[in-house]
Amino acid sequence: MYLSLGVKTDCIIYPPIDCQTFRPSTSTPSSDYVLTYLGKETKFSIVKNVADFGLKIKAFGAKTPFIPEGLLRHPNVEFLGRVSTKELVDLYSNALFTMFPFTHEPFGYVPLESMACGTPVLTYDFQGPSEYVADAHTGWLVHTDDELVQKSVELWKEQYPSETRTNCVKAASKFDKRQYLEQWLEIIGKLS
Repeated sequence: MYLSLGVKTDCIIYPPIDCQTFRPSTSTPSSDYVLTYLGKETKFSIVKNVADFGLKIKAFGAKTPFIPEGLLRHPNVEFLGRVSTKELVDLYSNALFTMFPFTHEPFGYVPLESMACGTPVLTYDFQGPSEYVADAHTGWLVHTDDELVQKSVELWKEQYPSETRTNCVKAASKFDKRQYLEQWLEIIGKLS
């Protein structure tokens, strides 16, 4: 994005996460639901389409005025509203995968927090999440809404290799706040 605006960059320091907080809460995830975030940048029609295929979806978020009533009443969608950090870690850790159908997302904490908890992410191959979700390694990147729905159904039926969860935790650790402290200190050291 910066390069397209003509801004020269030497490095990018992404927003950090706390991998001491966001980490797997279980070694035996239930994997009996798909987790998603419902907010103003969510493609609600995609969540509904996936639920229409029979996938059990647990959703969280506090921006309820934006969420269509029909989605909140869908029999395959359990809307949890605002959840505590501990509840969120457990939700991430036990989900089969986190589905992240967004309209616009420069970075995206939801996919990264999910990965830190050992759960892969299904999202689009553009903007922020495409910079850290590695296709078929820590999740799946798709190009269209139809592909996202199709891949959701495929993952629900066929699952994925168990090492994918380990890959997620390892990849997310590169975004840990301790890593960024070292990067900031290095940059400050160069300026002095």
